[in-house]
Amino acid sequence: MLKEIKTNLKELGFNSNEIKVYIALTQLGEATASQIAKKSDLPRTTAIGLLNKLKESNYLTGHIYRGKTYYWVESPKIITNIFGQKMEIAERLNGLLTHLYRSEAHFPYVQVYDTKTSIKKFIEKLLTNIEKNSVIYTIDSPEAKNYAKIFFENISLIILKQKKKRGVLTHSLIPCGSFGSIKNYQLKEQDIKIREMPKEIKFNSSLWIIKDMIVHFSGKPPFIVTIKHDVIVPSIKNIYDFLWNISIPRN
Repeated sequence: MLKEIKTNLKELGFNSNEIKVYIALTQLGEATASQIAKKSDLPRTTAIGLLNKLKESNYLTGHIYRGKTYYWVESPKIITNIFGQKMEIAERLNGLLTHLYRSEAHFPYVQVYDTKTSIKKFIEKLLTNIEKNSVIYTIDSPEAKNYAKIFFENISLIILKQKKKRGVLTHSLIPCGSFGSIKNYQLKEQDIKIREMPKEIKFNSSLWIIKDMIVHFSGKPPFIVTIKHDVIVPSIKNIYDFLWNISIPRN
């Protein structure tokens, strides 16, 4: 269980020493910096710096009693509350900035991500900021397990639930005969329509079309290319529509 906790904290942006301090304090309940440093096997000065950082981020609380500072984690649920508040702020800010975004310019855009960390952050940001009730058009290869090479299964589940919460619908084309390799939770935890392409079409990477952007992704090796272009994106979407019309519904 401890290994899973560390993995999840890392996914939320905690570094290795922050994880040690947070877990040590969670186990101790209430403690001084010296006690936490000993428990987490870190120098006292390092522990104090990390505790102050986590306190500023509202992950823990501290107070001074008889000249000593005591720290404690009020509740593990605080992490959920913090990220929930950040999501609400991001959504409000998105609404306020939408009318300003590129209001005076529109130009092509290409970006490459070639590390697991950068790909993970890009996908999380993309699905967090996607407009409510949007439609994502994808060509995916379940048997290639591209996403499994980037995300742990529990984080993938959280992302799927976030899509469903925002009312995002996915239209997904997959290779012929690959529907059986899709895990049950991947179908239940999102709104998705799946069709199998003709057997002559082979496809081992992942392609997304989201509004005015194309995302082409492979997990072997980890690599994403994103494209925004007034001609390229609609052209690829036309090809997608043709494939969708000649493919077989599976769910």
